[in-house]
Amino acid sequence: MAMSLFGKKPNEKEASAPSKGARDPKGDLTTTTMDLTHLGAPGDVGRALAAAAGKIKVTESSQEEHAAIEEAAILYANASEDGARAVLEAAIDGALGKASEELWSMLFDLYRLTGNRTAFDARSEAYSKTFEISPPVWDASTPSPTPERRAAGSAPSVNLSGNLSGNARSQFEQLVRIGLKMGSLRIELGRIKGIDDSGCALLMETVEALKKAKAKLVLAGSAHALSLVEPKLVIGEKSNQAYWLLALSLIQQMANAEKFDEVALNYAITFEESPPAYEAPPAAPVEEAAPEPVAAEPEAAVDRFPMTGVIAGNQPEAFRQLAVYASQRTRIEIDASQTRRIEFVSAGSLFNQLAQLQGQGKLTVIHHPNALVAALLRVMGVDQVATIERRKTA
Repeated sequence: MAMSLFGKKPNEKEASAPSKGARDPKGDLTTTTMDLTHLGAPGDVGRALAAAAGKIKVTESSQEEHAAIEEAAILYANASEDGARAVLEAAIDGALGKASEELWSMLFDLYRLTGNRTAFDARSEAYSKTFEISPPVWDASTPSPTPERRAAGSAPSVNLSGNLSGNARSQFEQLVRIGLKMGSLRIELGRIKGIDDSGCALLMETVEALKKAKAKLVLAGSAHALSLVEPKLVIGEKSNQAYWLLALSLIQQMANAEKFDEVALNYAITFEESPPAYEAPPAAPVEEAAPEPVAAEPEAAVDRFPMTGVIAGNQPEAFRQLAVYASQRTRIEIDASQTRRIEFVSAGSLFNQLAQLQGQGKLTVIHHPNALVAALLRVMGVDQVATIERRKTA
């Protein structure tokens, strides 16, 4: 990424200026992949992500409305239907009749998805007066409401792979926002291959931002990341300070107070300043295994791949089936009309999968997702690697 997960267009100078990140022998930027799939080796999607970054479109609406759309999409993705409803209703009620159709579409689809016909009908009249058109109808084809269970204390999780460098900033800024919104975040470091000084500084900024906001952060795979950082720690050489600080943070995550004291002392000797104080790490959230979605097995005669129900977990069965479907085609058609919800982590996984397909010269079209899913796909940048054909709510 540099995927702008919130769909904001990067500054043109920043987009064209060379990144401070590491370069490979061919001179290409080394990027960090947010691999949320656990579907084996994700491949290098850096070029596809870089190509997508310059194609982001900005629509005419207020920052407040953008924020409400993003917030509601993320809350719904994380199974907070009441929270999403509160955000959407407040945004519409506070806009004095000027709220966009997108906000209304998201709210009406939320009413449908949760089976709230009373609220739907009550809002229909206000919608009709606002836009001077016929009110929307209760769509019986919307996926029926089903009880969902989310583990208490579960946290959004992201799996990093590749080389971590400063050109992953947009990814981490988004992660901070997600962590602040959800109150917790889990970052998997066990699959990263390398980390440069700008990557160390970026990860530390993320740690400090979440710590300041008292959001729980778990850095899984800290021992592996530390093994990549430790060779840069040379006592007495006032260099690589970012590596030292990250090493101390990783050791703290490992709850190794004795080793922390040793490295902290060496840090003080090297830089002639006080090291960070040791703090016991938060307990890792206990997460239940996410239920696998039920997706129909695609057949050769089927024109569109059906993606149904709730897409959840780090390795949803639907994505494995999609990979098989896509391997036989140059144009991938996904029927999302019966997709009830896509979790935040799975949306990131979908982005990675479709970015790889785009890199292979394949075109993906996602047909008729509900307004909440469509908003999440834009938040996650999926619309930069696929075409999303939305359906009308009304």
